[in-house]
Formats: sequence, C-alpha cells, structure tokens
Amino acid sequence: MASRNPLLLMLAVIGVLGCSGRVTPPRTVPVSGLVTLKGKPAVGVRVKLHPQFNIGRFKFIPYGETGLDGKYTLSTGASGNGAPKGDYIVTVERPSIESGQKDGLETEVDQFKGAYSDPAKSNWKVTVKEGDNVLEPIQLN
Repeated sequence: MASRNPLLLMLAVIGVLGCSGRVTPPRTVPVSGLVTLKGKPAVGVRVKLHPQFNIGRFKFIPYGETGLDGKYTLSTGASGNGAPKGDYIVTVERPSIESGQKDGLETEVDQFKGAYSDPAKSNWKVTVKEGDNVLEPIQLN
C-alpha cells in the first residue's frame, strides 16, 4: 500500500538521491612495473603502494595484479588509472582462495605467507612523480 504522507515520500527520495555514495579517486599518474620470482615473471602477484603522505579523506591504497608476463598497472579507485604523486612503501602478496575443510567458507590466503605483505617490514620504497612511472622491477626469491 502506497504511503499517504507526501512529506515522508519526499524525504525518502531526497535521502536516496543525496546519498549516492560517490567517492572520487584522487588525481593520479600512470604507474606500472614488473615482478619476477626466481628470475621468471611472477603471475598473480598483487602489488600495493602504501602512501607515506596524507592521500586525503579516503585512504586509497593503489594496487595492481601481475599478468602472465609479470607486469602490472596500478589502480587507485578506477581501473588502471595509476597512483597519486608521492612517496610509498611497496608490499606484495600472491592471493589464492581456499575453502575451509570444516565450514566450507572461502578465504583469501597469501601464498607467500605474509613474507612481503607487511609495510612496516618492507624495504621497497618508491616515489611516484609527474609523468609515466615505470617502477624498478621487484625481484622475489
């Protein structure tokens, strides 16, 4: 049954239209790179850049995932748009999905067992500058 109170209906419509939830990603520049594992292209590796500056109200973490050739392109809130200029700490992980044997719940697991995923322990640091940024290759053992 339709509501007979036009004020409530109008407030509901304004609430839906006013809360679109749109978040605009920060201004970015192109960023790409390569990951190797034991000298060969590393497939399915997620590269994350952890900002060492105030990136804004929403804490975007630029990331990309390597393809068959070990190459990645970073995204920050929009596919392939790069990363904001600034200093970053780099982490990597190789996610896979595993099902729990008892409960059957799927969870994401890092195949590297967290060896490269802690920003506090990472030795990889990069600076993203104006223009096209091709980062130094990340070499994993």
